[in-house]
Amino acid sequence: MLDEAFLYAAVGHPVRLQALVLFEKTPSSARELGVLVGLSPSAALYHVRKLAEAGLVEPHEIRRRRAFEERVWRTTTTGWAKLERMLRSTVPPGQPV
Repeated sequence: MLDEAFLYAAVGHPVRLQALVLFEKTPSSARELGVLVGLSPSAALYHVRKLAEAGLVEPHEIRRRRAFEERVWRTTTTGWAKLERMLRSTVPPGQPV
């Protein structure tokens, strides 16, 4: 069972929940997350680091990209897609998600 701090870190920002869902399905980089959610790589990495600090994601591998290395992240637990669906189902019609 996750304690409250983990849950708050996960859903404290919509991008973090999207990151957890993405990383649960397919380990990905912060750059790939940024493309998916419309953020710069550095803004996406900020959210990934918050998740890592909470222990919700961990490095999976390191990729070589030209002159730098890119970390690929994965979740440390599962069930994030189910949580996202549950949360979305509680939003009234016409409200932004």
